[in-house]
Amino acid sequence: MTIRMVREEDFEQWLAMRVELWPETAENQHRLEMAMMTSDQGKYAVFVCEDRRGRLAGFTEVLLREYAEGCDSSPVGYLEGWYVVRDSRGQGVGKALVEASEDWARFFGCTEMASDTDLGNDISEYAHLRLGFEVAARLVAFRKDLIIS
Repeated sequence: MTIRMVREEDFEQWLAMRVELWPETAENQHRLEMAMMTSDQGKYAVFVCEDRRGRLAGFTEVLLREYAEGCDSSPVGYLEGWYVVRDSRGQGVGKALVEASEDWARFFGCTEMASDTDLGNDISEYAHLRLGFEVAARLVAFRKDLIIS
């Protein structure tokens, strides 16, 4: 397995994994976000894992944030997206991707790494905890449609 920065020829495989991770997001929105992340390598990084057959087995998307819940420093490396394809799970792919993301954040002076997951996503929570993350906060986000009169 090889961990490396995403390349243009990876975009369709990366897109397919993003759709698996965030199926509620429209494809054109995924493509806009992907373009944004690859256009500013001083703020964003995308790492992929390439398996022995040359196929992508997972990715991480990491961002430098000024603030993250529970963190005391700035900037903070923030794991925005983390996905490993089903048949590659449990083989160290996720760990290797997160370690590459952490190294990238350290390069930019970060002393803390942060992430999040949806409440009830026990698999993601367990994976974070196994890699040394600790729960910083639990919250429920609210929204409401406003009636325009």
